[in-house]
Amino acid sequence: MTNNLVENTIEQNADSTPADHVNSANGMMMQLQYAAPSHVSLSENNQSDHTQHVALFTQMHRDAVSFHGRVKDPLVFRDSLLALFDVVSSDYRYVPKDRAAYTVFRQMRRASRNKNLFSAQRDYFTWLFNNDPLAFCILDPIIQVHQEGVSFEVFSRDEGCYAQLTLQRDLFEMDSDTVLGTTSIDYSSALFDGIEQIRDHQTTTLDIGQEAVRLQRSESSETDDGEPEDKNEVIEKRINVPKSWIRALLQVQSAGQLAKERIDLDPIALYNVLFELRMHADIKGKRRGLLIELIPQQLPVIILEPFDIAVTSQVSRQQTPYQGQKSKLIRLWGRRRLSLLKRLLPHTDTVSVSLLGQGMPSYWTLTGKGFHFTFAMTGFSQANWSQSLNFDLLLPKRPQYNVLDSDYKENNNVLPLMQALAEQPSGIDALSERLSTQDNPITTSYVRQQLLSGAQQGLIRYDIANQSYYYRPLTQTPLEMAQFAHHNEAEKQAFDLVSREDSVQNLSVQTVVTQGVSISADIQVKEDRRTYRSQLQLGEDGLVSRAECSCPQYLQHRLSQGVCAHLIALRLSYHQYDHTQTNSWHDTRTLSKRVPKHHQKSQKAAPYPAQNVFKTKQQSANNAARSTLSANDILDLSALAQGLTPIDTDARQTTRKHTGHTISYVHLTCDHKKVLIEHIMDNDSTRQQFVFNQPAQAHAAFLQHIARFEAQGFIENKGV
Repeated sequence: MTNNLVENTIEQNADSTPADHVNSANGMMMQLQYAAPSHVSLSENNQSDHTQHVALFTQMHRDAVSFHGRVKDPLVFRDSLLALFDVVSSDYRYVPKDRAAYTVFRQMRRASRNKNLFSAQRDYFTWLFNNDPLAFCILDPIIQVHQEGVSFEVFSRDEGCYAQLTLQRDLFEMDSDTVLGTTSIDYSSALFDGIEQIRDHQTTTLDIGQEAVRLQRSESSETDDGEPEDKNEVIEKRINVPKSWIRALLQVQSAGQLAKERIDLDPIALYNVLFELRMHADIKGKRRGLLIELIPQQLPVIILEPFDIAVTSQVSRQQTPYQGQKSKLIRLWGRRRLSLLKRLLPHTDTVSVSLLGQGMPSYWTLTGKGFHFTFAMTGFSQANWSQSLNFDLLLPKRPQYNVLDSDYKENNNVLPLMQALAEQPSGIDALSERLSTQDNPITTSYVRQQLLSGAQQGLIRYDIANQSYYYRPLTQTPLEMAQFAHHNEAEKQAFDLVSREDSVQNLSVQTVVTQGVSISADIQVKEDRRTYRSQLQLGEDGLVSRAECSCPQYLQHRLSQGVCAHLIALRLSYHQYDHTQTNSWHDTRTLSKRVPKHHQKSQKAAPYPAQNVFKTKQQSANNAARSTLSANDILDLSALAQGLTPIDTDARQTTRKHTGHTISYVHLTCDHKKVLIEHIMDNDSTRQQFVFNQPAQAHAAFLQHIARFEAQGFIENKGV
């Protein structure tokens, strides 16, 4: 790779029009041209040993990329590519029943009753290709040949999974020199069928490039002068890629650079999770989350809801406990997508999980001999506007232009960063040292900001496994960032409303036990000369369960025509809301703890003794006639905590004998002068309510209750 790679890219973009994609209102029409379809061929050499030849043909309109080598471990090579194909072809979106397709199928079967099997199958796939072309539509992977090996990037059809596979050079025996670069490869079901036939006793070679294509796909023709001419057959794919697909791909890849919690697991622990998911089907109306319990200096515990099955690592001695300073309980969704990793588990040595937060994307990195596979599970689908909006708020504001666009020459200070990555992939610290000079030192925070901006523009790829950055342009021509700034016009208007002063008034945030968060505000729109009342109800998983607005769009169409800008502005305001403020006397906290099942009756029967509760009510009545407590006074709530039996030595020994556990939830609510405590275990619940003279007293008692429950081993679930 030459030193003038980035500059040459800018000159080519300024002199030529985009050849690989055409922008449209609905998406981006990508024209991918290959000299031949990728395939796996069986050849026979002089020693009469069969050799599997994997030929991956690159896109013709992009820079030439070549890689040739013999695979040392064919099984790792086979299973990793098959796992990559499982991710790119996965679609976990809910599909309702359609009787029309079944009716057409019955008619076609009656018409093909007298045909043989081959003709019937041919007619069926012809009809499917003509009537449902999306069934065969997958976007070809992005492949990059770099100094450390070969990397593949794919994104699923439902916009919920991202995978990055790196095959290191140690996995190959190189036959010739490689040409570094980035391009696309043809990836189809025929290639998938050929890769499945790879076996360990056969020699497998990998060939990436275009030089062998012209020899295999050339045919002779005559010109007007009668002279023979070689003409290459070219296969062309036209795929209309939605803009939301590319936007989500860029954001999932760039979000891996943000601050996150990292834990280590054994491969057997991930296998146990997949085994339990396969043995237990989801229950309609019940929780479907994946709880990860993090306690300082203890091994992470994965809990499957609603079965309360706890999975922990117990085999590997190399696993380190959680190194955080505070206990956390993080809930993830989309757990069924983890089954896409089952092919790689036999070859995996270590598993690391990076967590961005409650309901946010999680990155699962599987590392083995000669490869590492990073799987990003976003937990939301294309139609989930509330969850995708949550994900967008994690990242800084998207740039409105591309740094490689020649029209913006004043931003050439970013080009040295791209050029340094094109020469050698590096981390943040090494990159800042390379770019810094005595007269112009560059800080790591500035480099991190520029790298995140480059990743959002599709120019930089971040590898979580080795924490390195690579220069990887997603397309041959720079993306027009103005088209990917917002999902729609309503979201653009919402960001404009939030940026104004006093546009969101009377913001109210209230947490309702077992229902979620209720948000309401008055949205003032100067252009309409009106103020609209908007309300949202967020569930525990961050999804919008109820939405109301007084604007004409909602009153006429409800949510059938999309979400109005006022509801999106309310959601953005809630993200900027200070959840730690103490001047609000309405707050709800949820705490949970895993307890043995044989302790259910003792803990559910009476969390607080009746006598102590009665005495507390009498004390509250007597305090009503007294003056207000000062801020320095400390409420004595020892009577309220006597019902919480501490975990003694005998109980711990008994707990070790029983492997069955359940989750005990405690909901504490402070509502002005009242404190409500609700204890829930399985289907049973108990409620306690205390009334105080002043809101300050109730809030102080509320905080003391939280501290006492945390001392008993309960972990606060902060929610979304």
